[in-house]
Amino acid sequence: MNGADVVRRLSELPTPNIGDAMERLNVVDGAIASVWPGARMAGRAFTVYVAGGDNLGIHEAIPQLSVGDVLVVNGQGATHRALIGELIAGRAAVQGCAGFVLDAAVRDVRDLQEMGFPVFARSTTPAGPYRNGPFRVGEPVAIGSVVVRPGDVIIGDDDGVVVVPWEEAAAVAEAAEAKRDSEAHQRAEIEDRILPGHWQPS
Repeated sequence: MNGADVVRRLSELPTPNIGDAMERLNVVDGAIASVWPGARMAGRAFTVYVAGGDNLGIHEAIPQLSVGDVLVVNGQGATHRALIGELIAGRAAVQGCAGFVLDAAVRDVRDLQEMGFPVFARSTTPAGPYRNGPFRVGEPVAIGSVVVRPGDVIIGDDDGVVVVPWEEAAAVAEAAEAKRDSEAHQRAEIEDRILPGHWQPS
């Protein structure tokens, strides 16, 4: 199975099933969430580490993105300055970027939603960033208490973000699919026991 197939399989699964398949590990801090409802993304991590409130590294990273990449930014959890907005997101979308995950703040939420560009962040603020550095590109980073290495698979949906180590991705996809199918079976059994407007006595 090639890498694109693994990412596709994971992209079709809910993040809770993927998290369960990893024994509830590699689930990003719940404070990092979609900035607009219904956003969903899946792709391989392109990592950036920046100083809090400074986005010089993001500007340097955007031209290096490949189709399907998710830009993952350790912004040191700083929320006093937004690291990205709709202009940077637009440039990334042109590169084929699948979305952003930032342990930091963002802005231009309505514009991002209208673009349909998935962004998961710790906070929002109208305050713009500095652009002085320092930064690191393409190294392991930490976001929401989870280590992300370049090439790991990132999946985000309304429940949050999970990180799948690349070498485990195929096995996690298989386990998560089994979890999804088991839950679907349980759900069907419950629905069969429900009368309209009532729980059927057991």
